[in-house]
Amino acid sequence: MHTISPYLAEFLGTLIMCTIGCGAIATVELRRSKGHGDNFFTIAFGWGFAVAFGVYASHPYSGGHLNPAVSVGLAAFGEFDWAKVPGYVIAQLLGAMAGAGLVYLNYLPHWKATADQKIKLGVFSTVPAIHNYFTNALSEIIGTFMLVFSALYTGVNFKPTITTGGVELSLNLNDVLKPLAFGFMVAVLVVGLGGQTGYALNPARDLGPRIMHALLPIHNKGASRWFYSWVPVFAPLVGGFMGGAFFKLYYESEFTLWVVISSACAIALLGFAYWANSHLYRAPSAEVIPQGEDTQATAARAAATYTATGSIPIIEKRTYQQ
Repeated sequence: MHTISPYLAEFLGTLIMCTIGCGAIATVELRRSKGHGDNFFTIAFGWGFAVAFGVYASHPYSGGHLNPAVSVGLAAFGEFDWAKVPGYVIAQLLGAMAGAGLVYLNYLPHWKATADQKIKLGVFSTVPAIHNYFTNALSEIIGTFMLVFSALYTGVNFKPTITTGGVELSLNLNDVLKPLAFGFMVAVLVVGLGGQTGYALNPARDLGPRIMHALLPIHNKGASRWFYSWVPVFAPLVGGFMGGAFFKLYYESEFTLWVVISSACAIALLGFAYWANSHLYRAPSAEVIPQGEDTQATAARAAATYTATGSIPIIEKRTYQQ
């Protein structure tokens, strides 16, 4: 079999993943798209198949990580060389940026047709439903822990065999079914637990497209919300780190230093996130709209809040005074 560089394979696999995944969001969210107005399941399973096809393209050459959290988790489990992690992460980040760029070009007329700046950013990177650093980070840690732990469990135990004539034969189906299983895991996690953050589960998947959102000449795009970007970068890394370390403890009954270090990282990150809720950016409380006030006046007051404070007003709920 012809071989290519594992770093090139990671780049191409992540490019495929982000092109299909971000493209699924664009199809549903951007105005005048044929799929506009579809539901969350379309996006979730779009990302699931995006991951599967990205892994199919890269797995024979690089293992099909496509995700810094997976690379870190495998290294913590002892199945991947720590020295290769930086190169994989760079390739994954560049692939995610390239994929986001293709989505921008593919939907070029639709950026101007879509007025909502939050929707435009959401095509590229995650935007939490309710801004809370602590719960957002906790959600990403839980999801990525489950993703990496489940991926390792599937890899170790998925060894199908058949018995014929009293002889047990091993079926070489790993390269066929494991990418689908991994993609299905992503889709199920997004459906089951992703309602809060939209689920990055992957630092490269969020950071790469967010960089492209900042760089590309998107019509009336708004801010890239860098104040939130550390959550979908560091929380999945910690979750993946814990997933690999704890799987080694579970599967091999081997307590390693990585268990302690990954747990300490999670506690430190969540502690910082809890502190950040009151000391860094804080979303405005739910807006009270006086009876009879129209949405245009509400938007004007929200814009005035943005101008005066430099923060991004988030109207979570409209309650009318009686």
